[in-house]
Amino acid sequence: MKFLTDENIALSVMRFIRQKGFDVKDIKEESLQGSSDKDVLMLAKKEKRIILTHDKDFLEIVKSDKTEIEGIILIKCKKQNPENISATLGKLMDSSIIKKIRNNLVILNEKELLIIER
Repeated sequence: MKFLTDENIALSVMRFIRQKGFDVKDIKEESLQGSSDKDVLMLAKKEKRIILTHDKDFLEIVKSDKTEIEGIILIKCKKQNPENISATLGKLMDSSIIKKIRNNLVILNEKELLIIER
């Protein structure tokens, strides 16, 4: 499974995901900060990557555009510190539900996971 971390995802979270053994491309590492959300979506689609973001604008784009996606995880934790985000993502990545992310929009917080099937 491959991921694309949006510019609002902390580098420590991106490193945590890599340590879990996943292929991660980071917008900041690629010097693509400031890219439009549609450009980020197109890059993720082209490279078959699941987007990790805190940006709820992706929800609106996907709902209105019906663009095909590899998957989007919208992280909406109450505590936005990198340690909490990593712990919350770690629970998801260690569970079998991670397989249901493909082609769907997932809203994730500390207590629940909402999968919006497309």
